[in-house]
Amino acid sequence: MRATGVRLALYGVLVLLIAIAAGCGGDDDGTGAGTSGGDTTQGGGGGPLVVNIAQAPATLDPAWGCGLYDIGFLQNFYVRLTQYGSEPGPEGTTQFNPGDIQPYFAENIEISPDGLVYTFTLPEGVTFPSGEPVDAEAVKYSLERSIEMAGCGGYFIYDGIYEPPLIKSIDTPDPTTVVITLNVPNANFLQDLAQPAASIVDASVVEANGGIAAGEINEYMSSNVAGSGPFLLEEYEPNTRAVLKANPDFFGDPPASDEIIVNFINTDSTLLLQARSGQADVTLGMSKQSADSLREDSCCTVIANENPTFWEIIGTPWKKKPWDNVKFREAVTHAVPYDEIIEKVAYGWAEPFYGPYAPGMSEYNAEISAPREFDLEQAQALIAESGVQTPVDVTINIPEGNTIEEQIATIVQGTWSELGINVTINKLAATDYINSMEQHEAQAFTRIDGPGVIEAGYLLGYDMKCEISFNLSDICIPEADELLAEARQETDPDRRQELWDEIARLWVEQSPRVQVYADQFVTVLSMNVKSYHYQHEMDFRTWGK
Repeated sequence: MRATGVRLALYGVLVLLIAIAAGCGGDDDGTGAGTSGGDTTQGGGGGPLVVNIAQAPATLDPAWGCGLYDIGFLQNFYVRLTQYGSEPGPEGTTQFNPGDIQPYFAENIEISPDGLVYTFTLPEGVTFPSGEPVDAEAVKYSLERSIEMAGCGGYFIYDGIYEPPLIKSIDTPDPTTVVITLNVPNANFLQDLAQPAASIVDASVVEANGGIAAGEINEYMSSNVAGSGPFLLEEYEPNTRAVLKANPDFFGDPPASDEIIVNFINTDSTLLLQARSGQADVTLGMSKQSADSLREDSCCTVIANENPTFWEIIGTPWKKKPWDNVKFREAVTHAVPYDEIIEKVAYGWAEPFYGPYAPGMSEYNAEISAPREFDLEQAQALIAESGVQTPVDVTINIPEGNTIEEQIATIVQGTWSELGINVTINKLAATDYINSMEQHEAQAFTRIDGPGVIEAGYLLGYDMKCEISFNLSDICIPEADELLAEARQETDPDRRQELWDEIARLWVEQSPRVQVYADQFVTVLSMNVKSYHYQHEMDFRTWGK
């Protein structure tokens, strides 16, 4: 079950993008008829905030959520010990800062000098809607539940560290004190606790509705909530609609909106029409082509996050020819017209780079991660140096219905042909596409990816380590693995950054894959929206009009 959870975590964003792209060509009259969602409740200056989202969550259970829209939506009903800090964003908005982790439900945090013992002080008198206390025992129960469930939640909390398990013990000396002892130091532990997987749940509700069963879905928690967060779930129709009401007993500042109506709409034309007409106040997941059509429209403000933590790649698995040759891998990184793709496919909402960390990650070093130049002459020279005889046949797997990745593959097909690389584009249904990567059968593939926990150690733990099944490009740099093990336990921030930089240099030298661009998440806001905060997991607290 542990492996299954990780795979789901990695592919959640991918499934979202497939669903968005697949909906772009659908017929729709704008009323939502025949689509998922389609609630026509007007947005506008008064009434509830209306949020249209392209992808519905698969579950509301913090212990089981994996995809971006699972964990993003459900987090609004729960509190956690820590949270991401905030910084200014575009167009007067704010955005999360993955390098700044702050207390949330915890009033105070103390860390022992050896980095192994974390002591959290909690507020008194906070209760769940059931009347049960939100106290140290609730925190202990919630963390242990996520771990015992053995889904994505446990992987997030453990930061992917299982040998030995990251957490040694969770103790509750009194109702307002939680003491967590680690087996090994982990400078990223506070960010792990900021993930929705670490949400504090009401044990009385969980135990009355299925309890904890390792490796098994709790059906009740999949479509209900048991939290004390900023919002209560008043109505929920899976895949269609949700109504959120502000929690009058929330321990923190009240949310900016008293009521939020969320419509899950998987047809891009409907998302576009309702954004343009003012039926939606906030639209998430609209295609960039549609969002581009609204740039000059007085209906809306189109914003893109300025700290991208996800990226579009072409995977070139090292165990497949011709990618077992480092010079050949390097050659193709110079045979991609990055500027053309960013302009014509991403509509400018992307950022070029080349390295293991996206520009929005705190470990990113621009000097080490400069983008590769599009230079076919250099690419040809590197192929000659590689000794690989051309022509070479390459099959690139892409997810069926994903127009973005089909466009990327088609552009690359044209440029690589000039180098004697004959590309066949293989469109696969979502399940077959995922299986081809997961089982390491694909010769090459396109992919949108990014870490669930925005931190280099978590990312590289599945994306770079030698002989890890989740390492889809089969990258293997033994020296980098040794540095990774050291960096994950290093608590001095300056020394830790030195290690991340050295790993990045080794990674870049090996040209392990093609980094097409860092992807900027695009949001469409009606002119009625007065406050909006971007986070890779949707945080509705400050969204208001």
